[in-house]
Parts: sequence; structure tokens; C-alpha cells
Amino acid sequence: MLLQLLATATIELVTSSTAQIDYTWGAVDLDATSGIVMDDAVGGSGAISSATTTTVVDAPASNGRRQIKHLSLYNLGAAANTVRVQLDANGTNRVIRQWVLQPGESVLYTQERGFEYCASGGLPKREDNLATVDGRSYSVHKVGTAAEAAGIWYSWSKDTGNPSTWAPGTPGVAGRATDGTTTNDAGCIPIPNPSSGSNYVTGFDGLATVVGHIGLWDYLWVNSGLVVTTTTAQTVNSVAFPARDANGSSDGTGLEAFILVTTATTNAGAITNTTMSYTNQAGTAGRTGTIGSFPATAVAGTAAFFRLAAGDTGVRSIQSVTLGTSYGGGAISVVVGRSIMNRGDGIANVSTHGIAGIVDPKVGVRIYNGSCLVLMGVRSATTATNVFGNVYVATR
Repeated sequence: MLLQLLATATIELVTSSTAQIDYTWGAVDLDATSGIVMDDAVGGSGAISSATTTTVVDAPASNGRRQIKHLSLYNLGAAANTVRVQLDANGTNRVIRQWVLQPGESVLYTQERGFEYCASGGLPKREDNLATVDGRSYSVHKVGTAAEAAGIWYSWSKDTGNPSTWAPGTPGVAGRATDGTTTNDAGCIPIPNPSSGSNYVTGFDGLATVVGHIGLWDYLWVNSGLVVTTTTAQTVNSVAFPARDANGSSDGTGLEAFILVTTATTNAGAITNTTMSYTNQAGTAGRTGTIGSFPATAVAGTAAFFRLAAGDTGVRSIQSVTLGTSYGGGAISVVVGRSIMNRGDGIANVSTHGIAGIVDPKVGVRIYNGSCLVLMGVRSATTATNVFGNVYVATR
């Protein structure tokens, strides 16, 4: 692959976060007409620590042609950074390549091999380098209780079985970030952080005693202390979410928020005016999420999701929650989570599979250090449902 610049053309780097990107480059300048080498030691380096557009390779002289010999990008930060390499041709931008670089990951361009996307260990992330370094199966079996109603979300986090029960604790209204590898979140599926590489969920199989849908979720943040009889706005101002959104950052892409009932409420009828003020994945504050219908006398384990404002794809932080109508009694927590993998149980007591129906270490959904994985889903009846299965994880 030949990457070269003519006069007035530059190469720019567009970064999405403050995670530091170090870059270096080297080139040879040729005469545009004769092709004779004018300078064989052109290059530069730098560091970028903001979401911005940076010129990393300058234009050659007006009579020159700059051939790029190498260009390296390295994420030295502690969070993900979406990095785009683009050509600026006299003010017109053309995208060359783009990657989501996780901490320690890098991109190397050489004239001989083109662009190579490298894992934190330095190996190129090609198809033939996706072999499993370590693969494990985690058994899950939970004994559920009666659900609120058919079609209402239910979380098995509170229920006995394997893993043991999980509870929000008492972090207060501002909440806490979860960490599935600590005793505070011992009821999550116990997936240890890898010593190197990254974890990927490659399969989720099993069966349930009632027909329905089961999701594997990462609970990132949870709070306590909301007053269920207060109908005005209750200030939350959530603590920072961990860097476990869909991109491995704290921006909130792909994160959803819901109310989790921990002790049954006593409201007489469905409530349609519960809202949340939040900051979306792009950093825009003052957005409003709404629960379409919070069910009457919701049993423990009930989960009611906030519908985000139009165009939003995630939640970065929560500023306040307004119940609108008294929930009567009981206790609730707000949870922010990320959907990891789902399965449908079309026939009771018959095993099914998750993505692709097989365990394949070359595919899967990446999960990040500290993930707190729990089960929740929607059933076709209120009948207490027991769930069984295995979560398959590959480290590469």
C-alpha cells in the first residue's frame, strides 16, 4: 500500500477522547516531476490528549511528493479512543481508516504491509491471530420467583443459585461503580480479569422452565436511597461510570438505565410519569428519559427501563430521577447496564444457544475488566422461572 502526499495535502488524526495517543511518522520527499530524492530523513512525532483533529503529517514542498514510510499510533491512555486517519486535500477530508483503540493497542502503517491493527501485546489482530489464549465455561443456575407479569423485565440477580445473590448494597443516591471481581459484587458471574489480552463472551446457552427471553447484562453502576413516596425531582449526580461501555470507555455508548425493584412497591396502578434527567453519550446534558409504564405493585426483581431521548445511544451520567407519582412503599435502585448477549427460550426445558449457536473463539462480545455479569429477561408468564446454562468466555 502506497501512502503519499502531494502539495497542499496533509494527514490528520481525529481522536474521540482524552486518552493519550502517541504518534510517530517517517517519510521520503521526492521531486514531483523527476522522482529524485530531495530528502530521505523527514519525520515527526507527538502526543494527543484531547478529542480533536490534529495534523500529524505536513504537506511537502510545492514541488515535492511525500511518500510515507511508516506511521505509528499507540493508545497510552487508560480508556478507549476512536482514532480516524484522514487525508486533508486542500480542505477536503477523505477518511483512510478508523479504529477503536483500547489501552495499549496500536496501529502501524508501513509501505510494505499497509495498516496493521495490533493488540496490547503487540501482535497484529489478524484472523489467524485470534486463537484462544484461554477459554472457560461458567455454569449458571438460578431459582427465580414469580414475575410481575408476562412481558415485564425480571432480574435473577436477587435469586439463589450459582452465582449467589447480588444486591445493590447501600451506596447512596449518587451510587457506586460495580466491580465483579470484588466482594461487593460477589453475586455476579465470577469472570476474572485476564493477566494479558481481553475477555470475550463467545456463547451463552442453556434452558429455562418457562418460555421467554434471557439477556446477559453487565451492571456498571447502581444506587440506593431514592424515596419512593417523593414525587418531585431527586438529585442523583451519579459518580463516574467505569470504562465498560460498548467501546470500553466512560462515554456511555450502548448503556441503558432502568429502575430495579429490590422490595415490592405498593402503588395501586401503573405509573407513566417517571422520568430521568441525564447526560447522553455525546456529553449533552439535560436529556430526559421516560419510563412508559412502571407496573402496579411491582414485585422484587422487576426492571423498568427508561426510554432515552430521540437520537441518543447511551447514558454517560444521571443528574436526577423524578418518580412523578408515589410508588407507595418498597425500595428501588437505579441501575445502568450494558446488554452483552441474549438467547431465546422458545420451548420450556429445552436447551438453546446464544450468538451463532456454537462456541467460536474468533467471534464474541468483548467485556472489560471488572464486568459484573447478571441475568435478566422477559418471560411469557408470571410463573416462577428457573434458568440454567453456561457462559463461554475466551481470552485472546
